Amino acid sequence: MRNLGPRMEVAVATTILGVGAAVVAAMHLTWPDPQTPTMAYAISAGEAGVSDLKPFEINDVSGGAVELTPGSEGARQVRLSNPNDVDIIVVNLAAVPGQPVDSAHNKVPGCPSGVLSVSPMDTPVAIPPAGEVEVEMVVQVSDDVPAACKDLVFPLTYSGHATRG
Repeated sequence: MRNLGPRMEVAVATTILGVGAAVVAAMHLTWPDPQTPTMAYAISAGEAGVSDLKPFEINDVSGGAVELTPGSEGARQVRLSNPNDVDIIVVNLAAVPGQPVDSAHNKVPGCPSGVLSVSPMDTPVAIPPAGEVEVEMVVQVSDDVPAACKDLVFPLTYSGHATRG
């Protein structure tokens, strides 16, 4: 697995409302087959009324980087896990693309993160105690992608909000 470095870890450490979680996963925008697997880890924070609950976990289980080309659509399989002994409802789940990096983990200013977009989860999901659910996140790539974006890795930061079921 790849280490995204301390700069990306700081990006993940944003405050998330409710019993939530965030995870970073890599997406390739590439023409040849991608060579880099996904990297994921979780961090979370709580809010009043749910502070006794453990944060739910988000794990990108797509199996590796997804090859994307200009104008294409792809999908990420995301597993949501409930470590609590009560039902929870994941109210929302979103993913935000970060600044793409090259094979040496350097940011590429000629390639904006906005060429990649991820549709948020549109329906809340209930997760039983100690259970898990898989959802699909749809990823779209702009038709107009600068040449500087070829063979880059786009980190995705997942975040979500849950409440008691």
